[in-house]
Amino acid sequence: MSDVDLELFREPAEEGASEARGGGVRVLAVAGAKGGVGKTLLVANLGVYLATIGRRAVVADADAGGANLHSFLGVGHPSGISTYVPPLPAFRGVDDGSYEEDEEDETQQLELEVGEEPAEESASAERAEEEPGPDPEEPVDVPIPGLRLLHCGIDEPPRGRRRRARRGKLVERLRSLSADHVVVDLGAGTHRSLLDLWLEADISVFVTLPEPTAIDGTYRFVRAVFARQLLRSAADSEERRQLLAALREMGNTPPPLDLARRLEERSDPLAARVRATMESFRFPFVVNQTRLRADLELGDWMETVARRRLGVRLDYIGYIDSDDTVWNTLRAGRPLLVESPGTKASRNIEKIARRLLAIDAGKHRRKSLPHVPPATHHDLLEVDRGATDEEIRRAYKRVREIYAPGSLACYGLFDEDGLERLRARLDEAHDVLLDPARRRPYELSVFPPEPKIERDADDERPMGPTPPPPIITPETDFTGGLLRAVRESRGVALKDVGQKTKIGLAFLRAIEEDDFAQLPAAVYVRGFVTEIAKFFSLDPEHVSRTYVRRYRRWNEEREKF
Repeated sequence: MSDVDLELFREPAEEGASEARGGGVRVLAVAGAKGGVGKTLLVANLGVYLATIGRRAVVADADAGGANLHSFLGVGHPSGISTYVPPLPAFRGVDDGSYEEDEEDETQQLELEVGEEPAEESASAERAEEEPGPDPEEPVDVPIPGLRLLHCGIDEPPRGRRRRARRGKLVERLRSLSADHVVVDLGAGTHRSLLDLWLEADISVFVTLPEPTAIDGTYRFVRAVFARQLLRSAADSEERRQLLAALREMGNTPPPLDLARRLEERSDPLAARVRATMESFRFPFVVNQTRLRADLELGDWMETVARRRLGVRLDYIGYIDSDDTVWNTLRAGRPLLVESPGTKASRNIEKIARRLLAIDAGKHRRKSLPHVPPATHHDLLEVDRGATDEEIRRAYKRVREIYAPGSLACYGLFDEDGLERLRARLDEAHDVLLDPARRRPYELSVFPPEPKIERDADDERPMGPTPPPPIITPETDFTGGLLRAVRESRGVALKDVGQKTKIGLAFLRAIEEDDFAQLPAAVYVRGFVTEIAKFFSLDPEHVSRTYVRRYRRWNEEREKF
C-alpha cells in the first residue's frame, strides 16, 4: 500500500472542524487534476469576481506543491524574503610590513569564523528583528478593492516560523476570517488533508484539462474523495472499520459501483451505506483550455461515463476557452478579469462563478436523467420509455461517440475489452428499441405494469365532459398551461400528440408544465411548439414566438446565477 493510500485511511478530522461555521464565512475550495491545469487562475479570478459584486473576499493559497497565487494578483510573496542589501566594496590597505596590524586582522577574522558578530553588525541585526513585518496569520491587501490574499504556509513556513502550517486545521482558521467568501487553492493530489478540506468546504470545484493525464487524474480524485466521504459518513467506529476493510480488499479506492455490487452480492448491510453515499455525492468540475468542439462536449461525456462506470454523478458546470490573453495578463501581473474583462476566458469564468453561487444558494438544478431502471436498454442510451425513433437514433449516435476507441472521456476508466463489450450492448439496445416487434415485449418485461385502477400515465384526457376551449386572441401569450387547456378542450391524450408530432412525452410534459429546465436548446423548443400548434390548428408562428420568448427570458435569468 502506498503512502497516499495510508494517508487516505487515517481518522477523519475532528467534528469541530466541520461544525465551525460561525461568522457566515462561505468557503469555496478549488482543486486540480495536476499542476498547471489552471486552478490558481480560477481561484484568483473567482476572488476578483466576488470582490467586484460587493462581497468581502479572501483568496487563500493552500497549495503544498508551490504556492504562487500571489503572482496572479500582481503582488509579492506575502511572507516575502529579506530585502537585498548589496555589499560595500572592500578596500585593502597598503602593506607597510607592520606585523602587529596583520596579527590584529587575523584575530578579527578568527572571531568572525567562530561566529562572534562585530558590535555594529549585531546592533543592526537587532534593529532588523525589532522592525515590524506583515503578520503571516493575517490576509494582506492586494490592488483590487474588497479582495485580500492569505498565504497559508502549507508549502513553506512563513518568514519567522520554523514549521509549515498544517492543512488539517485550516478550515477553522478560514472560517474565523472577516470575510463573506474565502476561495482556497488546494493544489493537486489526494492527500487526506486535501480531501477533508474539499469535503468540509461549502462549495468545491475541480479543474481538469482535455488531455489524458488530466482526465485520468480526475477519475482518481473522484474515487479517492468518494472513499474519504464514505469513511466520514460511518455511523460509528465499528462501521468505519468494516468499511475500511472492504475498501482495502478492493484496492483502497475502488469504483464506488464495484464496491456496492460486491457488498450486495454478500448481502452485506454496508451496501446501503455505500449506495446512500453514492446518491449524495457531488463533484462540480470545470474543463479548462478548451480548443475544439469535442473539448466543449467533454464535460457532458465525462458525466455519462462516470455514471456508467463509477456509479456517481459528476456535475459539469462549465469550461474556459484557451486564450493567449491569460498568458499575457500573468506576465503583466494583473488578474484576467481586471486586465481583459471582455475576453472569452473572462466571460467563461464569470459564468462559472455565477453557477457556483447558484449551487451555494440551492438554485442550481442538476441535469435530469431518464426515469428508467438501471442497466436497461433505455438506461444505456439515456432515453425515456416513450422515446421516439428519432430520439433513439440521436442517443445511439451520441453514446457511440462517447465510447468510441480512443475516447478521451473513457481514459482511465475502461480497458479495451470492457469498452468492446459495452459497445456490443449499445448496438443491441439500438436494434431492440427500433424494432417494434421486439421493443414492446422488452418494455413489458422491464417496466412494471401499472395498476388497472389508475389511469394510464400517458393518457392525459380529462375525466368526464371536456372543458370549454380557452379564449385566444392575437395578443395572447401562449404558456404551457394554455396549450394543455387547448388539448383538454379537444379531448386529446398527450400520447396522441406525441405519436403525431414525433415529440417525446417527457418534452411534451415539460412544455405543458413550463418546466424549462427539462427542455433542450431554444431552437429545438421552437420546433416542438410549432409542431404542437400545427396539430391543434393554431397559428404556429405566434405560438412559437410567444412561448420561446418566455423560455429565453427564463434562460437569461438563470444565466445570471
